[in-house]
Amino acid sequence: MIKAAFFDIDGTLVGFKTHRVPESAWRAIELMRSKGIKVCIASGRSLMEMHEELKTGFDAYVTMNGQLCFDDEGVFRDAHIDDRDVRVIVEQARQGLYDLYVMQGSRSFVNNLGDRVIELGRQVGLDYSLGDLDWAYELPVYQFNVFGGPDVEQVFLSKTEHVVATRWNDLFCDVVPAKGGKDYGVRAALERFGIAHEEAIAFGDGENDLGMFEVVGTSIAMGNAWDGVKERASFVTTDVDDDGIWYACRKLGLV
Repeated sequence: MIKAAFFDIDGTLVGFKTHRVPESAWRAIELMRSKGIKVCIASGRSLMEMHEELKTGFDAYVTMNGQLCFDDEGVFRDAHIDDRDVRVIVEQARQGLYDLYVMQGSRSFVNNLGDRVIELGRQVGLDYSLGDLDWAYELPVYQFNVFGGPDVEQVFLSKTEHVVATRWNDLFCDVVPAKGGKDYGVRAALERFGIAHEEAIAFGDGENDLGMFEVVGTSIAMGNAWDGVKERASFVTTDVDDDGIWYACRKLGLV
């Protein structure tokens, strides 16, 4: 019996074409909650970057790929990047090795509005704010977005010791603590609720969703998901903009 459901945002709850949650997905969420199922966000975004319609109405938020997790009662997971690794990555960005998006929970900023940054903003409907890289030293950093293709990952991974990289888009990669990722956040939420992993379901479309797929009983890949994600999912539904959430929930008897 499913007691908790975790939803990625970009490409899962929100389509890249409409930048909106389909009405059918909202209907599925409302019906699940009416049955007592805990419905949670599990996203690479911070709360401040989420669409207004997603900032309330969920039982828990697993944000920044699991590094800052909270519910109405407060924070239940807080895991930032090691300060030594923050310094390495920030200084590489300062040298112009890549554009960098710094995520600090209450504040996020990019050091340069390069082509990849602008294109990602267009794809996900996000306006990036410029900031000074020195700001990264003022508050804990929960996640970086390093802009570049797969080759860029070795640039910083070869100089750091406590971070890992994952991606759901060809334009950039997410950088989080080595003991981090959506799997850590989802596990923390399940412990918070006293729910067993086999009683949870997760919906996703990108590589950064694979971690949470491994810690739930049922995993759903969107029709628009990466091929590698589809291969490791329990079930593949239709595209996000083709009522994929509703279709999966109906097939599985959740609505």
